[in-house]
Amino acid sequence: MAYSYKAIIFDCDGVIVDTETLSNRILKSLLIEQGLHLDDKTLHAQFTGFTNQENLANAEKLLGRALPVDFDANYRQQFHNAINNKLTPIKGVLQLLEKIQVPIAMATNARREEMEFKLHKIQLSQRFATRFCVEDVKNGKPAPDLYLKAAAALSVLPKDCLVIEDSVAGIGAGRAAGMKVLAFSESVDKAIQLTAGASECFDSMAELETLLGL
Repeated sequence: MAYSYKAIIFDCDGVIVDTETLSNRILKSLLIEQGLHLDDKTLHAQFTGFTNQENLANAEKLLGRALPVDFDANYRQQFHNAINNKLTPIKGVLQLLEKIQVPIAMATNARREEMEFKLHKIQLSQRFATRFCVEDVKNGKPAPDLYLKAAAALSVLPKDCLVIEDSVAGIGAGRAAGMKVLAFSESVDKAIQLTAGASECFDSMAELETLLGL
């Protein structure tokens, strides 16, 4: 099935760049040091795609105590080092972006410094000239703010926008904004994504090209 749309809004992590595998591995390892062991299903459902602040609060709730004061700084340093050495676009993304003719935007729960670093690293800053991060809105995903802001910037009604996501938080944000969401399922369970509200799941960017009618 090919979808109709006038604009496409992309998440960043796990959709444009393969960062979520790295970030999940680092977060999981650091939380194990604190005595919190998370399985992959819990990690994807409750942590992936949410803001750092929400993840820290959730981890402390599960632990029943506060995390060390340097936990967030330690996580960010390890994550920055990892993406500086290993960051690459998702396979097929560059070819996909070359074929898209409608306006596009990026809406990410990452902070601006991280978003800019990633896009510069993979040379997509110009392609995503319209882009918004968690610092641009009052509420990050799963609230709809980021996607609504992106649609307004593109001058396209939410109902005419397609969202490309992978995380539960991001799918929820797109749905709350009144948009159809297509979910990349390379690393996330499709059942979780469909339950979160994805209209359809795809396993590769080639498959997404078909869904977009490219």
